[in-house]
Amino acid sequence: MKSDAEVLTPQQAWQLAIGLLSRRDHSSHELLEKLQQRGVTAELAQATLTRCQQEQYQSDQRFAEMLLRYCISKGQGLAVLRQLSRQHRLGNDLLQQALDDAEPDWFELARSCAQKKFGELPAGSDKEKLKRMAFLQRRGFSSEQIRYALQHSDS
Repeated sequence: MKSDAEVLTPQQAWQLAIGLLSRRDHSSHELLEKLQQRGVTAELAQATLTRCQQEQYQSDQRFAEMLLRYCISKGQGLAVLRQLSRQHRLGNDLLQQALDDAEPDWFELARSCAQKKFGELPAGSDKEKLKRMAFLQRRGFSSEQIRYALQHSDS
């Protein structure tokens, strides 16, 4: 935190925000937090965020789409995506819009994730099957998606 003698100007806050956004997208909540952690007052941080949004440097919708692509690329399911969305304080409507636009196939993603981790060999024992189920559950897949993935990777 900066001391009172080192209060950032609006131009410095703007440059800081642009610097953060040039590295990667941030949710509005995340950008506000980072600006305030770096000494920008809450009022100036909000004004800077508003300007970033008006000039389309920051968009929570774009961030939700990026988060969805990230989860899919990492082989993570809808539960993980929803948790990350809550952490970034994205509205359910933004996430739903991204899901509607992308229409991901969670069943096939679960299957490919299981195949990548465990290969083509079927689970030899109940212990091995439970291990595979737990892995997919930790990745954020539903029980129906897990059943699909294990049935289609065992055949």
